[in-house]
Amino acid sequence: MTILVFDWGNTLMRVFPEYTGPMVHWPEVALIRGADDALASLSGQYRLVVATNARESSTEQVRAALQRVDIDRYFEQVFTTHNLKQSCKPDPEFFKAIENQLSAAPHDLLMIGDDYCTDVLGAVQCGWQAVWFNPNHQSSASLTPFHSIEIDSLAHLPAALSRPTLPSVPTCLGWLQEEGSSSMLLIHVQVVAAIAYQLAIWLRANGQVVDPILAHRGGLLHDLAKLLSLRTGASSDDHGRLAARLLTQREQPELAEIAYRHLLFCLIDEDRRPQTWEQKIVYFADKLVEKSQLASLDERLQGLRERYPHHQQQIDAVIPALLELQDDICQAADILPSELLPCLNNALLGEE
Repeated sequence: MTILVFDWGNTLMRVFPEYTGPMVHWPEVALIRGADDALASLSGQYRLVVATNARESSTEQVRAALQRVDIDRYFEQVFTTHNLKQSCKPDPEFFKAIENQLSAAPHDLLMIGDDYCTDVLGAVQCGWQAVWFNPNHQSSASLTPFHSIEIDSLAHLPAALSRPTLPSVPTCLGWLQEEGSSSMLLIHVQVVAAIAYQLAIWLRANGQVVDPILAHRGGLLHDLAKLLSLRTGASSDDHGRLAARLLTQREQPELAEIAYRHLLFCLIDEDRRPQTWEQKIVYFADKLVEKSQLASLDERLQGLRERYPHHQQQIDAVIPALLELQDDICQAADILPSELLPCLNNALLGEE
């Protein structure tokens, strides 16, 4: 990936709803906070372009507006509906036209924008990578983020791009199928991932440093070796260790740690206790899903007791630490423990 494609309105420059007509003629214009420093950092490493659906501004007028906030020098090209045959995001023709004009393959392009459906889904469906600029801490549709990076400040973009790329949703599901996951297990991990993602969004909105995409992919892959461990004769209650090995082989060390630390008894094991927010969130989300349904901790633990009767004492020993973790997560998200399940249920149903 060598070319960063930035949306314009409310990604690079603020849109004032009280003004109409070309932005360059507005009484005031404003840069999105963090944009200048991010662009200065990225311009020496990547090719930068702008791609916007703006219909009231021509390509030249967009360039002139960028000049008003002194960032036009960073961009080699500006693409608008006017010079892309009147196509606009998320139309595949919009993205294809940019590929052609830049002589670039889809995997060489990464879209950065604030509109999930238009910028993110449009780009991903065309084979691009995408960064969701999400300063308002919204949740993606269906709690299934198809983008590879999510930031709430443009100032975080250079650091986010420097980290190893997390696997896409289709890649995660493919890995699960490669390891023989059943349809019920695929449902289970997707619900866990959705809950982990929503918890991460709430924590980030309340000022915590947490990566929602890492939490989501960790939720998808925490049971990567669940059925493999049974087929190979490995201990069924330590599939986390085997999953960690598989993810390490796939050069995903952060996801490996999440899988390694997600088992119930890890919470009271000094060596395997979840440490980061992402590890804690996935661990906890997994304890709220009984098979494929959102459940209370009591319901989830009862299900484990029934499946593993020889571990009843160990299960009971985890309860105080599990309740403490629930309190920590709820406090960090500014949600009362009594409100957590109703809030998650509404989020899963799309009623938030």
